[in-house]
Formats: sequence, structure tokens, C-alpha cells
Amino acid sequence: MTQHRSIPNQPSTKRVLLLGSTGSIGTQTLQVMAHLNALHEQGAYPTRFELAGLAAGSDDQTVTQQAQQWGVRDIALCNPPDSPPPGFSLRTGDDAATRLVEEIECDLVVGAIVGIAGLRSTLRAVELGIDVALANKESLVAAGELVTQAAFKSGACLLPLDSEHAGIWQCLAGLALDRHCPPLHPTDAISKVVLTASGGSFRDQSRDQIEHATLEQALNHPNWDMGAKVTIDSATLMNKALELLEAHWLFGLPASKLDAIIHPQSIVHAMVECADASVIAQMGAPDMRAPIQHALCDAHRPQGCAPRLDITKLASLDFVEIDHARFPAIPLAMHAIETGADTGAALNAANEHAVRMFMQANLPFGQIDRCVEHVMSVWNASPIGSLDDVLAADQRARVLADEYCATNGTRVS
Repeated sequence: MTQHRSIPNQPSTKRVLLLGSTGSIGTQTLQVMAHLNALHEQGAYPTRFELAGLAAGSDDQTVTQQAQQWGVRDIALCNPPDSPPPGFSLRTGDDAATRLVEEIECDLVVGAIVGIAGLRSTLRAVELGIDVALANKESLVAAGELVTQAAFKSGACLLPLDSEHAGIWQCLAGLALDRHCPPLHPTDAISKVVLTASGGSFRDQSRDQIEHATLEQALNHPNWDMGAKVTIDSATLMNKALELLEAHWLFGLPASKLDAIIHPQSIVHAMVECADASVIAQMGAPDMRAPIQHALCDAHRPQGCAPRLDITKLASLDFVEIDHARFPAIPLAMHAIETGADTGAALNAANEHAVRMFMQANLPFGQIDRCVEHVMSVWNASPIGSLDDVLAADQRARVLADEYCATNGTRVS
């Protein structure tokens, strides 16, 4: 488990490094910061947010526009632009975001880089004792042991940005066991923590119906506006599998105290079943700005910019047990939690490779989770002692996944 501490008084200024600024979470984080600064100017919130730096993959045009709007000088791009934007301190390369973390003074890092690419910068921020508002679930899935140990040693706090984990955080606070930032230590008062899943783009379709689904169909999510990778993971429920692993590391809960169910309306984001049979649920409109604000504000609750939930207009709230034969990602996640070591890194790497092959039209949709199942079936777990161990497991799993795709991949027209 990571270090936790009492919720602090709000500082007058909070300097934020935003990693993954051009994606869905990044752009919504900037919306929330602008909203909170407007409250500050009105005297309705004590903290003013400053943007200390920006990092992204290759969208130099959007990063430049964001930097100009916020008066930011320091930016990082994984892929060097053809024409570097003038007037900025630009870092480029695979380690650009990590160097930004090391070189720019800040109070909070928002980790919103998608995939294993976000691990180095997340881990480095935690090692330096900087709080991290974490949307990059892969950091904990692949290297939860390293990240949580580093946080415990440095005193850094991991603040969940995913709506489900923000929901767990709020539910656990409702138990009044303590008033700490996450993760809260699990106690006998907690019987089970339940994450909800929308069911994704194909929740009402059979396995046979989606076997050769197109990319356009997979990206047609009924509830959420997310990036391509996350939306495809939602369609296989791998996104929920990764979130179970993340919850394991964030809140120190074993697989036996974790579960997931399908909730098509995406109104209830998480539930905590208590030992006394009471159930505490966190609800809200399906909008990421609410959990983002909760993390930025250290669980304080100023006026929000997310849409309000009108309970009187809810026709129904449905909850459906997940069919593990239809969605094998969930038992794979439980296996990874129970096995530990580098199994999470292998799970994540195999899925990333399979999803990329599908997006490149080199693998049928129905083969994505089968590829991950195959890698897990032949995986020999090894202990994790360093970042190099994680990256080695990542590469080994990608080789196995690529071999599977070469045999089972049929180019999709």
C-alpha cells in the first residue's frame, strides 16, 4: 500500500504538471483548472492553479496552443516535431515527460499518458515525493509494487482520477474509518468493493455478433467520450480488468474483496459492501470532470463544473452480473492479482499489442482477449525488483502476443 496522510489545508497556489495534455483526460483537466481559477477570482475557493508544464505524444500543435493559453514555457513531446515551436523550452524523446518531472518544480503531477508509456514519468514523480493524480492505470497494473513502495518511501500520495476509483475513495471516506487521502488501509469493515462497467460498445451483442466488429463500431461508446485505446478496452471489458488491478494497488485490497458488475447507465461508479451488509454507493453523471476536480482539490468540494445528476429523471438503474465466458478479461485480472510478480505487466503488454494490431486492421476484434488469454496461459511469473524487470516483462509479453497475432491475425477489410 502507498503512504497516506491527512487531507491538508488548501494552499494559496498549486503548480500542476500535466502529462498527456492533449488527450481526453488532459483537456478536461484544463477545463477543471480554469473553472477552479474562476472560483478563486470570485473568492469562492482558496487555491489558484498554475500550469507548470505540459507533456504529450506528438500533437505539437495542440500542446503549443495549450501552452500559449496558459502561459507555459516548458513542454515535452515524445515524438520530435518537424518544426519545433519557437519560444518554448522543448524536451523530446521517450524520456521527455520524465525529464519534465525532474526539472520543473511542481506540487502535483497529473499522469494522463495512455499505456505503459506513462510509467517512467509516474514512477519518477512518486520517487521525488510529488503527489500524482493518476489516470494512467497501466502504471499500477504493470508496476504497482514499485510505485506503491516508492510512494510509501517518499510520502507521495496517489490520487485516483478514474471515476470508479474516485468513487471508491469517496465511499471509503463515508465509512468514517479515518479522514485520509487514499489509499485507505483495508479493514474488516469492508466486505467487498465493486466497480461498475458500462459494458462498452457491444454490451447487448453476443460473442458471435462482434467477432469481426469494425474499429468504427468498437469506438461507438454509448456513454463516455474517451480515447480510442480506452474505448476499445471498454468494449472487451479489459478496461475494467485493469481497473481491478489498479484498485488492488491503490487500496490494498485482495482479489477476494474486489468485484465488477455491468451497469449500463454509468450513474453508479463504485460501491462498497460493508461487513454489516450495508452498501455505500457513489453516484454521478458520466462526466470525468467531477473525479478530476475531486483529485485536484484533495477531496475538498467546491462548486463543480460537471453536469448535475437529476435523480428524478432516471428511468432505471440496472446491474448485471458479468458473464466471464463472454468477457474473459475479468478472471484474467483476478489471476494477475493473485499471482502478482510481473503478471500484471504481461497482461497489460499483451492487451496493448493486441489492441494496436486491431486498430491497424491486422487482428479481428474477437481475437483481442484471446491473445491476452494465450499470453497468460504460457506466462512464467518472475519477481519485480526494478523498473528494468517491468520493462523486460513488457517486451517478453509483446513478443508472445505478436507470435499469437501472426498465427491468428486475419487482416480486417
